[in-house]
Amino acid sequence: MDTASQLTHGAKVVLGAGIAFLVVSFLRWQEVSADLGSIGSIEAGQSMWHGIGVIAGLIAIVLVAWQAVRLANVTVDVGVSPSLITAALALLLVLFTFAKFLVDDEFRTFWAWLGLVLSVAVAVGAWLNLQAAGDAPGGAPENAAATAAEGTGADGRPVAPTPHVPEAGASEGVTDGGSTPAD
Repeated sequence: MDTASQLTHGAKVVLGAGIAFLVVSFLRWQEVSADLGSIGSIEAGQSMWHGIGVIAGLIAIVLVAWQAVRLANVTVDVGVSPSLITAALALLLVLFTFAKFLVDDEFRTFWAWLGLVLSVAVAVGAWLNLQAAGDAPGGAPENAAATAAEGTGADGRPVAPTPHVPEAGASEGVTDGGSTPAD
């Protein structure tokens, strides 16, 4: 069985968008050129890996490595669910990428915009991953019906039984003739 098929769709999005983000991070996010007349022209630019972008890049590396560990079925017990770690890293990635985007607001290129979009795609994938794992607020795991049938909720706490509510207009003890039986 293919190990990639064991990942949720959200985890696949996180991994794919994270790798694409890393590739784009090495391209020029800011670029300026000047025409020097008969001498020629000069161009200069920088990738995301300057200033606060270094932090975003390191977070992206950790995020992709974390997804690779999950893909390899290695269990790392850190006290919280893997989907929460992925979500936290994705949130940090979006925050630091957005900060880099705002700080270096002059001479942006297409690659800066694409990097920002990819960081948001990583966060969306992390949210989907949270929902699939049942860790999202209001989310339920895929086996929520089975745990509810056993009398426990998705978080393992007991669930109160659902009371029986008769349908509107229905009355207990009413016979076909519409009269109630005599006592």
